Amino acid sequence: MLPRFLGLRRRPWPVYLFDLDNTLYDANVHCFPQMHRYMHAYLQEKFGLERAAAEALRQQYWRRYGTTLAGLMRHHDTDPHEFLQAIHPPALAATVPADLHLDRWLASLDGPAYIFTNSVTAHAERVLARLQVTRHFLGIFDLSAAALRGKPDVHAYRSLLRRYRVAALRCHFFDDSRANLRTARLLGMRTTWIHPRRRQPGQLAKLPPACRKSLGGAR
Repeated sequence: MLPRFLGLRRRPWPVYLFDLDNTLYDANVHCFPQMHRYMHAYLQEKFGLERAAAEALRQQYWRRYGTTLAGLMRHHDTDPHEFLQAIHPPALAATVPADLHLDRWLASLDGPAYIFTNSVTAHAERVLARLQVTRHFLGIFDLSAAALRGKPDVHAYRSLLRRYRVAALRCHFFDDSRANLRTARLLGMRTTWIHPRRRQPGQLAKLPPACRKSLGGAR
């Protein structure tokens, strides 16, 4: 079946890009605590660190480089695929609940939607399945697709635009990270910030109806 937005129209349809964790669902509750434990265990095993030191190293690299992995690759020549596999086991998405409000809201969008994530495709697929919104997304652009240079590195955004053959000016990007949105705006994308600490179930679905056509959300 053809996507609902295909057909005759006077201008190209918009393209919607969605971060995954803490944008489509509350990862602070359903994902990040477990992921951080997996990261700490990995760092403790690889470098012989105490838990507190492992947590400090994770936060240091995340703040400085945008992802913990970027810091590990830069300073420790860490195998990225081993690390990503270690922190994204199948059980990570097990507590993510279905979101029927999100499902209906995504169905109202007037253009194609893609996932743009610093995680891995397998994790994104499991989360979308748990949310019951897989059908709304035409693709998943993950960290490997960006040659391991994730958001907010501009390389990731340009690689995504090339992959899907779209212009930045047609894109509207949703993310919980201001740094990630800043890069998107510099390229000409429209953006909406999803506040990570004030997030509520169905938050995206509570955006005003006008967003479904022009999505002139907060920049």
